[in-house]
Amino acid sequence: MLNKLKSTFFHKWLAAQSLLTLAVITGSGMALANDADDGEQRKIEEISVYGQQINRQSSTGSRLDLSVMETPATVEIISGDSIRDRVDLTVLDAVTRSAGFTSEPHPGNGGQSIAARGFRGQGAVTKLFDGTGYMNSFGTITFPFDTWGIERIEVLKGPSSVLYGEGGIGGAVNVIPKKPQQERRGDVRVSVGEDATTFLGIGLTGGLTDELAYRLDYSNSQSDGWVDHGDSEADMLSLTLNWQASEDLSLSLRYDYADQDPMIYYGIPIPEAEGDFARHLLKSNFEVGDGEIHYEDQSVRLKADWNITDSASMQAEYYHLETDRYWRTVDYYRLLDTGQVERTRPIIIGHDMEHDGLRVNFTSDNALAGVGLRSSVGFEVNDVSFKRPTNWGQFPNWSNDFDIVDPNNFDRGSFLNAASPTDAPHIASDVQQFAVFAESQLKFTDELALVLALRYEDAETDLKSVGSEPFEQSVDELTGRIGVVYDFSDNTVFYAQYGTGATHPNNGLIFATSRHRNVDFTKSEQIEVGIKQQLLDDRLQWSFAWFDIVKNDLIEDNPDSINPDDFLLFPEQTSQGVELNFSLQVNDVLQIYGNGSILDAETDTGATPNHVPEETANLGLAWTPLARLRLIADGRYVGERFYEAAPIPSYTVVDASANISITDRLSLTLKADNVFDEVYASAAYTNQSPQWLVGKRRTFSLTADYRF
Repeated sequence: MLNKLKSTFFHKWLAAQSLLTLAVITGSGMALANDADDGEQRKIEEISVYGQQINRQSSTGSRLDLSVMETPATVEIISGDSIRDRVDLTVLDAVTRSAGFTSEPHPGNGGQSIAARGFRGQGAVTKLFDGTGYMNSFGTITFPFDTWGIERIEVLKGPSSVLYGEGGIGGAVNVIPKKPQQERRGDVRVSVGEDATTFLGIGLTGGLTDELAYRLDYSNSQSDGWVDHGDSEADMLSLTLNWQASEDLSLSLRYDYADQDPMIYYGIPIPEAEGDFARHLLKSNFEVGDGEIHYEDQSVRLKADWNITDSASMQAEYYHLETDRYWRTVDYYRLLDTGQVERTRPIIIGHDMEHDGLRVNFTSDNALAGVGLRSSVGFEVNDVSFKRPTNWGQFPNWSNDFDIVDPNNFDRGSFLNAASPTDAPHIASDVQQFAVFAESQLKFTDELALVLALRYEDAETDLKSVGSEPFEQSVDELTGRIGVVYDFSDNTVFYAQYGTGATHPNNGLIFATSRHRNVDFTKSEQIEVGIKQQLLDDRLQWSFAWFDIVKNDLIEDNPDSINPDDFLLFPEQTSQGVELNFSLQVNDVLQIYGNGSILDAETDTGATPNHVPEETANLGLAWTPLARLRLIADGRYVGERFYEAAPIPSYTVVDASANISITDRLSLTLKADNVFDEVYASAAYTNQSPQWLVGKRRTFSLTADYRF
């Protein structure tokens, strides 16, 4: 694997390390001087933690309420406070600060797709909302997306099927929202920035009675975007009631509503001879004037927590999600030799989905023959109804559906300029899924523990598609994990795990194809070995992991074909790599943090998987030179993403902010996104004719936060 390391990665990483070392030396000297002169400096416990947190409890890496140190896997915790300090408004912005997690957002995947540990797409990284997974439909998930009302995000690396079911070979992202509190509190955030960007966030919580508490969160974001005609708007509303029915029983009811009109932007065509952006097109947006994209999600969750005895408890949750999505766009562009742009593939697609689920879980903490035994056992059922009206048809032919526009004298035109198709029901499916799962921790000694987990999952998809006979697809799989954790000392843990995973051949249970109706789950295996350690009175926390993942019988969309039934079959895909995370509290006012991932991902042909970066790194600095001033800088490096026709170049983006506490309740944050105005591709939309999305350019914003 080492021969795959690129010299550019080391050069950029070394340069970043040198800059941070200089900042640390300078900052340390100034900070020490401030310590002597100013007795009001913030203390360590008052500063948000921006990097590694291995001394925290985690609800994502296990169902046994283990800490990160006790979990035989890589788990990262990103606190909600650090997310809001950085003014990261979306889950994708926050999660891609985790080691090896990179984004590839575009309208076709809901703007939330992630690549991790050598695998990519909505089927590769499981999305969870407070421990509940919602199924992706045709590689698209649009909820949750907002970070305003969240308590933290937990990131589990590697196959997560044994905990959360089908999918998740790259990992799982768990968005954990804030909970109601009896103490009355409120938060308001108002932000304005370039490109007519605004944000409003309101959070309220308090007790209605001694037993009943509420929480309300609302946010609205708007922007004209960094490309032409790139306007967007999103609203999020959540309301939670928590009833402490007795000392041992609590019930909560939560409602979430999300409404998004995202930026309608599919990127710009890339001159094939150059393999890079045509600079005169950087702000161009070739979407038609009457294009439309809209996502609406509504979620209801009813949860019960019951402490049956001092050593036994039960958690039960019913969840319901309604999703309505709509696309009406022309999304393929090709740069002609004349300098004009050909627009084709006028598509109309709708997603109408209802997802109902129930999960019940029992946990106990006992001893067996002198061995500590912590166990969890439960079951889960899901029922999904999905309809997809579209003009796509079984074998779409857009050879006569196109128009040609001049970038130098651009007329947006209308959808009907390219074609006049009508939408009709194309696919309807119903999914019934059932699973049983169990997990145990055997604590043999104070130093040695064994963690075991099993999950059996059975799913059936009934699918009707225009132009083909209705059919059923049944899949089932038993997945498992065995992990060992050894406490070398109070502050040092070694761990190793072997786990298996299962992924639907079409990266989601909702969709199947007649040609693959008899194909079962594709299987994966992972070996991971690592170390987690706390030093310097816990001021330094770091972890290191080596992993080896093998996935068999992959089926992927053919990127060079517009036929939705045209797939590529890969007998095997492998990924080996290492990940490093660290966080160092240099003193009371200075913290440096970072992570890096280097991997070697290959298909059975020896080629690197499309659009998967093999080197990534994040490096950051949080410095409080004055009692009421905090400076934050974050650098993100993403290595080259492979594709034979036009590999996407590597990039480095630096964000920086300055936070001033005007009073104990009021603060202002000045932020610069992409400080050095790096021109980079955030994602590729199609490879039939290379088409990249331009990443966010340098923008400034001012944010006011008021707490009461």
